[in-house]
Amino acid sequence: MVGAADLVVKAGVVVAVGLIAIFRSDILTVFFTFPIAGIVKVYHFLWALAVFILIKRMFPGFNKKISSRKIFRRFYREADGITPARNEKLRSLKAKTDRGAWKSAFYWLLLLGDIALWRMVGMLSDTWIYIIVLFFVFMDQFCVSVFCPFKWLAHGKCCSTCRINNWGYIMAFSPLIFIQSFWTWSIVAFSIIIVIQWEYLYYRYPERFFETHNASLMCRNCVTECTGRRKLR
Repeated sequence: MVGAADLVVKAGVVVAVGLIAIFRSDILTVFFTFPIAGIVKVYHFLWALAVFILIKRMFPGFNKKISSRKIFRRFYREADGITPARNEKLRSLKAKTDRGAWKSAFYWLLLLGDIALWRMVGMLSDTWIYIIVLFFVFMDQFCVSVFCPFKWLAHGKCCSTCRINNWGYIMAFSPLIFIQSFWTWSIVAFSIIIVIQWEYLYYRYPERFFETHNASLMCRNCVTECTGRRKLR
């Protein structure tokens, strides 16, 4: 199983934090507000870590996987034998995946609306919003390792060719919008910037996103783990 160790670790963290929130939520408060150095507390460190991870995604040198770095020119390898027929196939694939992307966004907004409703009626505290975000982070790894519904919704065969790969951060962090704080809203803002960058480059250079035109996305050139085995060039 791809990323099994990461999956188990993240699952363990989610379960542990959830149990602590149910039985001893005060422990979480003490932990996140614990001072590390001077006025710097644990939640400041976690915020800085999240922002660092988000900023890295916007620069080609920090992206190690083709699923995210395919948007940058340096990682685009034009496929051989580009013909008018293949260009027409690109337009057809683009239209299909665009519909899938809109469908994915619609269902996610429905889920986010449901969270907003529970928040409005007082059923979700700040603590549980954070736990939901943590669960979504775990689900990102679950989608990579076990089953990804977005393969069906967005019509991508794998993460490398996924139309909405860089939407993952805004999906995971979007519930933070319900906590009015600089620390939460800034994370959401950086997540939105990542999506804007992704969609702008997709609009300008759609050929980078499809294996019909980008040889880096073709299975024979893939070095990413797939169905439990690493493919070699």
